[in-house]
Amino acid sequence: MDTTVNQEFGRQAFDQAEKLFKDARVPEDVQAIAQQGVAASKEFYLKAAAAAQDGAKAMSEIADTAWGSTKMLNEKIALNLTANAEAAFSAAQAIANAKSLPEIAKLQSEFVQKVAAQATEQTKEFFDLSTRATLHLCEKVQSAATKSLKSPF
Repeated sequence: MDTTVNQEFGRQAFDQAEKLFKDARVPEDVQAIAQQGVAASKEFYLKAAAAAQDGAKAMSEIADTAWGSTKMLNEKIALNLTANAEAAFSAAQAIANAKSLPEIAKLQSEFVQKVAAQATEQTKEFFDLSTRATLHLCEKVQSAATKSLKSPF
């Protein structure tokens, strides 16, 4: 919103300057040079304002992408922790209901194997997700950098 107010103020200032030069009694060649200067300054200002807006938009998109990736990864961690806790409580319940030491040993062995496999799968999945999130963020940054290099400013 401040950018819009600043742009409007800038436009009004340039419009007033143009009007002043048109209404003043100045030799025509001086007036023409002044008008060209005002026009060039106005064009420069408009390009600078557009570049600033594009930069702000790009930074906002990058921040949104980073936040979305962080949120997704945090949710995945929470889901994994929940799944791991449920598996531990399920194993503890089964062990508590066991009728013999060999049955307890078997249940513990199965639990350890399940947890090891689950941890390996969760680690692989989290690594894949974080890699894709990082690549997506890098693409956003690269796109913003490419746009800024093509800027008319």
